[in-house]
Amino acid sequence: MSIDIIILKPINQNATDLTAVESVIDIGRPEIVEVALNSVFPGCTDGAFVTGEEYSLEATLSGDPVSSIHLTLRHGSSWSEVSNNSFLVSISSLCQELKSQAFSVSDNSRISLQH
Repeated sequence: MSIDIIILKPINQNATDLTAVESVIDIGRPEIVEVALNSVFPGCTDGAFVTGEEYSLEATLSGDPVSSIHLTLRHGSSWSEVSNNSFLVSISSLCQELKSQAFSVSDNSRISLQH
C-alpha cells in the first residue's frame, strides 16, 4: 500500500485539513530541508529510507527555496500499529523542526501531531 503525503508551511498553522490551507510560506533552502529530512529519515532524498519490512519513504522537494515536500510512504509486509505510531512520531518531529504540517493527499487530513 502506498500513501502520498505533502508537507507545507501554512500561514495558518492550526489548519487541520488541507482544504483549510489558504496560503503557504517557504519551508527553507533545499540544503537545510534535506538535512532535516535525512536526520529523521536517512536516505529519503537520495532514493529511499527503508525500515526493513515495515515501510519505505521517498522524498521530493519542490522549489528553491522549498515550498513543499512530497513524500511517498509504502507499507511493507511487517507494517503494524506500532509502525504507524513510530512513523507519526517521526513525521511530527520533522514537521516541528521545519515548522510545517504534513497532510495525507488521499483525504486531505493532517497527519502530523500537534506541537
